[in-house]
Amino acid sequence: MKKTKRGPAAMVWLAAAMAAALAVGGCGDTDLAGSSSEVDDEAAVREFMETDSYSTVAGPYDGERLSVDGLPLTRDEIDPLTFWRVVEQKVWEHQVIVDPDGQTAESTSRVEVFGTLHILDESMVEYVKPMHHSGVRYAEFERIDAWSPKGDNGQSESQGAGAQDQARRGPWVLTAISGFRAQSDTLTISIDWIRFQGASVDVTITDPLVLLAVPDEIMAFGIGDQVTVTVAGPPEGSVLFLHAPPFRRVPLQYQADGTFVGAWTVERRGRHSAWVEAIAHDSIFDSEYPDDTLIWGTPFRVAVE
Repeated sequence: MKKTKRGPAAMVWLAAAMAAALAVGGCGDTDLAGSSSEVDDEAAVREFMETDSYSTVAGPYDGERLSVDGLPLTRDEIDPLTFWRVVEQKVWEHQVIVDPDGQTAESTSRVEVFGTLHILDESMVEYVKPMHHSGVRYAEFERIDAWSPKGDNGQSESQGAGAQDQARRGPWVLTAISGFRAQSDTLTISIDWIRFQGASVDVTITDPLVLLAVPDEIMAFGIGDQVTVTVAGPPEGSVLFLHAPPFRRVPLQYQADGTFVGAWTVERRGRHSAWVEAIAHDSIFDSEYPDDTLIWGTPFRVAVE
């Protein structure tokens, strides 16, 4: 763990950076077109998992600076002004298994995230801790050859009901996808469940890696919906943030019933994921304690009106 001192120039730079802070990625609903006769099956599925907004990993790894100001946390050795992560490398492994009949496929996507956790205290002393997270997500696909890259309305088309809700690469249509789960090498913190409540949604996630049918079991919000997120499991004193598009970082406040609560307003259509990042108290407030983090990501969609 390194410790450095920030001077006045760094303070000016930090003020500018903090003014631009609070962000999450992985949004939009762009489909990549490709003829079913031209796209290799495994490559098409792998490309989807590498690039689609449901499956990309952003949120806590975007490098934006977070602040614990306003959170009722005990200041110990470190009195943090802000903290952030620097990702040096993401190593992906996408295992794609195509059924012998060539009509269905399964994907397991694993990622190793290497980098550093940075904490800057009120005296402009910076603490740097190693970061290594391991994450996973699952998905299932069905091959539907009867499709055209673009219809009259500019959207990808295929035969059958619900085509406008399809997420696909070439002939491969996403039929189910799980959330995402990542953890640090040191892990004492836990999440029991996460509840999402919106105008027409009330969903509780107890296992982020359960496959969800697309689109029926994917949470659907409308533009302008306020979504309340409640998290149970982490102990009092933990540091929790909600990362939600576009570019929102919401600290979750500890409640008398032992849960953490926060909210965001939906602003962008398309396919997205919302991320809850739970960090052990000492990871931020103790210079010697390692990164101790658990991340759950949950896919959702915002309807096109």
